[in-house]
Amino acid sequence: MSISKIKEYASLRYGMWGSGEFGDIPGRPDPYTVLSDETRLAITVLLCLKGPLTAKQMADELELSPSTVLDHIGKLKEAMVIKEVEVPEKKYKREKYYDVDIVPYFTDEREEIRKKIGKYADILKQTTLAAFEKCLSEVSELLKDSLMAKHGMTVEKDEVKFFIFSELMEIIRNHFSERGVFKDSLQTARRYYLYLSLQRVNAQECEKNSTK
Repeated sequence: MSISKIKEYASLRYGMWGSGEFGDIPGRPDPYTVLSDETRLAITVLLCLKGPLTAKQMADELELSPSTVLDHIGKLKEAMVIKEVEVPEKKYKREKYYDVDIVPYFTDEREEIRKKIGKYADILKQTTLAAFEKCLSEVSELLKDSLMAKHGMTVEKDEVKFFIFSELMEIIRNHFSERGVFKDSLQTARRYYLYLSLQRVNAQECEKNSTK
């Protein structure tokens, strides 16, 4: 086994985050736990960069035995991190190809997205702040007789403000879901969205060292 190849690909991960249920579904492993294994993380990163690939192609690139890769593929499929896909051309009919079933992106791509949507965020900042301040004003009287108030919590407390803000965002998220803008993660078959960010500079270096 090539520890260096595995470490090389696994080290490209910059971060991982998601929304939904991860460890609460019977019979399905938690993707965070599955990806805590360095070899499975390396396989996932490799697929992010070069997928779809066969088990043999992955084994060759990571310098592992095909049987070892297949064992990890099984666990990654169970956690719905990767999936089997069809490709236009197969060398052999029974060849199986795999690709990631999560959302990968380079860190610089996220920055570019943030720049593009920044002007709309500026509009939302003003309208959301005004709406949030009205929410606090409306809720202030109600909270005086609440369980929170019994324990010294008032609308001036940051914890309470965050609670109200979270409720406001959930109402908006539910509205978007109902309108079909996007589905809430809990309404999907997997019941989560998972995102994996990669470092482009290191990925390019990894590409240079790749098996030809």
